[in-house]
Amino acid sequence: MRLEPHDFRAMDLVGGDPALDLINTVTARDTEPRDWLDGYPALLRWARKAALVAPADLDALAAQAAASPAKAAAALARCKQLRETLCVALYALAAGEEPGAAELDALDQARLAASRAARLVSHGGRLQTQWSAERSGLDLIAHVATAFAIELLRDARLERLRVCDGRGCGWVFVDTSKSGRRRWCDMATCGNVAKARRFQQRRKD
Repeated sequence: MRLEPHDFRAMDLVGGDPALDLINTVTARDTEPRDWLDGYPALLRWARKAALVAPADLDALAAQAAASPAKAAAALARCKQLRETLCVALYALAAGEEPGAAELDALDQARLAASRAARLVSHGGRLQTQWSAERSGLDLIAHVATAFAIELLRDARLERLRVCDGRGCGWVFVDTSKSGRRRWCDMATCGNVAKARRFQQRRKD
């Protein structure tokens, strides 16, 4: 998988869930995969664009990463392992299959690690689970993404889980269309490319 610098934009967040958007930081999985997380700063940029954690925590993570590049690299590797495990599990589910035992075990280990770093807080009399840079350290983004992933895996939305039909994409998304027949991660990108290819093919024929 080739590393590729990337400037994250709103159009990169089409999964419908932060866990899916994390998977989609690799593009062209079906052809020549390119990994947009080419360093811990890229992970921070993605998390900021996705509004995954508070800006103050992202600033704290940036300071921790600058102080210990080796630890930041190790944390990035753990986050990427989570991403790839999720991808394998969700590709299986999108195909109507069960995730493998290895993926379930890895996700369970990630869940336990995130749970150990979390704390309960009360907002308006309701208990909520909260993570912070202080408690999670450089694994904060992975911990929060894990929490979203576990909720998604319990959610009825999985019935609408799709893998984009576009060539050179491979992104995953939740189909929120009324018909439930959405084929593309984004009609403005993969959808239009597919339409143009069909038009060109008809002209050749």
